[in-house]
Amino acid sequence: MEFLKSLSPSESLEIIESFSVDPKTEIVSIDHALGRVLSEDIIAKDDVPSFNRSLVDGFAVVSKDTVGAKETSPSFLYTRGTIHVGEEAHISLTPGTAIGISTGAMIPHGADSVIMEEYVRRTSDGIEVTKSVHRGENICFIGEDIKKGSVVLNRGKKINSFDIAVLSALGHEEISVYTKPHVAILSSGDEIVSIRETLTPGKVRDVNRYTISNLLKDEGALSTFLGITKDNLEDITKKLSSVHGFDMVLVSGGSSKGERDFLTQSIKKLGGSILFHGINIKPGKPTIFAQLQGMPIFGLPGHPASCVMVIIRFVFPLLWKIQGRNRVERKKIRGILTTNIPSSIGVEEYVRVEIKEHEDRYYITPFFSKSSVISSFTRASGYVVVPQEKEGYEKNESVEVFLFS
Repeated sequence: MEFLKSLSPSESLEIIESFSVDPKTEIVSIDHALGRVLSEDIIAKDDVPSFNRSLVDGFAVVSKDTVGAKETSPSFLYTRGTIHVGEEAHISLTPGTAIGISTGAMIPHGADSVIMEEYVRRTSDGIEVTKSVHRGENICFIGEDIKKGSVVLNRGKKINSFDIAVLSALGHEEISVYTKPHVAILSSGDEIVSIRETLTPGKVRDVNRYTISNLLKDEGALSTFLGITKDNLEDITKKLSSVHGFDMVLVSGGSSKGERDFLTQSIKKLGGSILFHGINIKPGKPTIFAQLQGMPIFGLPGHPASCVMVIIRFVFPLLWKIQGRNRVERKKIRGILTTNIPSSIGVEEYVRVEIKEHEDRYYITPFFSKSSVISSFTRASGYVVVPQEKEGYEKNESVEVFLFS
């Protein structure tokens, strides 16, 4: 049996990203919002700050009163009390006077700047100012941080710790987010056994189950393991027929078009359809993308390294869409190759690499390990993409590296 016509990576991604999904939403406390995806724009209902506030400990002054002030010729101002943080400023400032103020305290009416404590010498009835200040210095004005009515966080954004700080400043105790995608994981192959079992000749432990579930967890998704299927049509069909209510199904192994691989047959038998089988990439060529009962199904290569790269490059974009998340740009850097990377025209290749920094430059060393080798991922910092129209890279050439984290 031959492969179906393999697609280019861009053609494959176009089909994957055009898959129709319907993200669900829920309300969560901001205590549980970290890593979730906003399902609506956050619009500021207040100005932040809601009053003019001091950025330093010192004295609220009129800036004109400090013009020309210096150590040898200070400006003298009478003091008129102190405003502490948390108090409403009832005192008004008049020219020639200063009011003591704490960091974060409300600026009194009439003041337009704050002189830091370090530039003041106290006298019995006032202060000597030894440095001039300009209008607005050391003051955060109403709405300077966040303007009332402005969009401060956009729908589709994955919430980080700093976003939660903004939400709390605006008084949002709860927010609307997209529900976490729930992904079914199925391992396929007569050679696959549980990690609890003692290995016998010809058997391998189920590495992909744990690799896939933790990759999904890192991206904010839930997963359920449905078990290990044997290489026969009946077993795979039985497992797939019980898949209901998931947002996506990932099957590792069984994607090659060999005589003992039955995934595509099973999908068709259950009324699903194969959207493509084969991508012009290395590793990961025999990837399957299909639909069953409205659910997207990926048939992933069984070799761990191939499986990981297909998830990163092709599964994640659809996962982000199901999350309602904005398109994610992977972190990347540029560095200098320490050796050649050979490749073949017509295939997009993903090469794991190690990154070392020396004298403010990054040096990139590739790992030329086989697709069944998983240990290189513990040493690799990222991967280089060799485009399908390019016949590799040469030593000392500048290359772009996509980082794993």
